Amino acid sequence: MSRICLDHQHMGVPHHLTKQFYVVLSVFFILTDAMARAQVNVEPNTAVLNEGDPTELLCRYAHHSITYCRIEIPGEPKVFNLSPDWNKTPGFTYFGKGLQNGECGVNIQRVKAINNGQVKCNLGVEGEELSGTIDLVVALRPKQPAVELMTKADSEGYFSEGVTFQARCIVPDGRPAGNITWFLDNEPANKPLGQMEFVASHPANTGLELATTIQSIKWNLGPEDNGRKLICRSHHQTDRESLPPQEGSYTILVRYAPIHKEDTTVYGLYLEQTVKVNMTIRANPAPVIEWTIDGEVVRQGEQKGRFSVFEPEYLGQDMYNVTMIIAGLTLEDTTKTYILRASNALGTTDYNVHLSSSATPPSSGLEIGAIVGIVVAVAVLILIVLLVLFARATGRWCFGGKSVKMTTNETKINNSSMQNLY
Repeated sequence: MSRICLDHQHMGVPHHLTKQFYVVLSVFFILTDAMARAQVNVEPNTAVLNEGDPTELLCRYAHHSITYCRIEIPGEPKVFNLSPDWNKTPGFTYFGKGLQNGECGVNIQRVKAINNGQVKCNLGVEGEELSGTIDLVVALRPKQPAVELMTKADSEGYFSEGVTFQARCIVPDGRPAGNITWFLDNEPANKPLGQMEFVASHPANTGLELATTIQSIKWNLGPEDNGRKLICRSHHQTDRESLPPQEGSYTILVRYAPIHKEDTTVYGLYLEQTVKVNMTIRANPAPVIEWTIDGEVVRQGEQKGRFSVFEPEYLGQDMYNVTMIIAGLTLEDTTKTYILRASNALGTTDYNVHLSSSATPPSSGLEIGAIVGIVVAVAVLILIVLLVLFARATGRWCFGGKSVKMTTNETKINNSSMQNLY
């Protein structure tokens, strides 16, 4: 016990008050010491296990040896009176360093679902009985997750572009509660999520107290969401390699107007030939097509003069090929702007189309021939500069009035030759 020395004379405290102070302080330390001695330590405080797992649970009294160790386990019909020498209950054996060291524990070879609850240990200490408790949670796999729509689709199961889509995932009856992750076509959804909620559930005629997990997701639908699978995946204590996480899913269907495109030029058309002009449009449902040429409208399935328009051809994934045929393409035809109008129940979109007899679109950069020419020109220029520098250094050429230098032997030979001539 701690010792505190106070000089009441120097503090000016009356003598009778000082006595009362010491009495109160002594009682406080006595109670604190008694509470510490009465405490039973447990390891672990909570054990979360799967059915069939082994475990070791321990209660310890650190201040004295114990005379007996009794353990009550939920779902078991009797109390286990355990000691290092007692081994008559299959599946339940003593665990610890001995009663003399104040340890009372149990080794459970295979945890059962009915063992879920509070394990209670009772220790005999100097004629008294001290107790401790450990929470034993035996995991139960939740039921199959379900995706529940909070935004209702139309009678055909479709949503319109721009609608705020909202759904929630429900993972029922797990112990402990399961967790939820969202995916779109097996990629993380990356959409706004609601707070994960955990609600107590009591399945009928089971007597079990389980937990249901609920989480919502929402975003504004776009064309890219059509046909995507929204997946709610639950993760739980009971997941194993042979027992992967469970999933619930919903396939989203979105209707949208034809998607806008920048002005388009069709190249490689031959003059005075019958040509086919193709455009690709994305829409859902299928678009209805018409072309406007010099103010005259030609609808799908019609032919007017040299112009024939066909019904859109479905290519898959909401893509449609639109075709117009022009008989005897003229130079004037390549100067016009053709307006393609695509319409469906969600809206109308106009596309400006131009025609060209050029084989390919003009390049935004240099042609290959131009690049090769530039490289050759640079190489020739470098060669000329090197030759000039070499000539100036050796004096072999005339620069700025300098004469070509000749060697002495050459001069002598030339002089002799001149003398022989005379």
